Amino acid sequence: MYKHLLLAGLTLAFTATTLAESTPQPKAHHGHHMFQKMDADGDGNISLEEHEQGLQKMLEKRRAHFSAMDVDGDGFVSKDEAAQAREKMRKHKSGKRPDCPNRPEN
Repeated sequence: MYKHLLLAGLTLAFTATTLAESTPQPKAHHGHHMFQKMDADGDGNISLEEHEQGLQKMLEKRRAHFSAMDVDGDGFVSKDEAAQAREKMRKHKSGKRPDCPNRPEN
């Protein structure tokens, strides 16, 4: 009886290990990519300075995006300007527009 239980346990462990190795791993979470971007020196940690630099980069991108949407330059984004920006982005994502000059660089 003991041999049968041992054999069953080993079989189960082998099967679980084989399945784990053959199962495709999920893609890295968005948070993982953000962590890597903010970890400027690649030491696996984010210092306060790296965090603030990362936030500054995001703020600059958001400001550029706002400026691109504010077509008339009045400091406000109207519903029409927002709708135009959404349509432009939709066309860009669908491949109908090869370039997007108003989109800030990464």
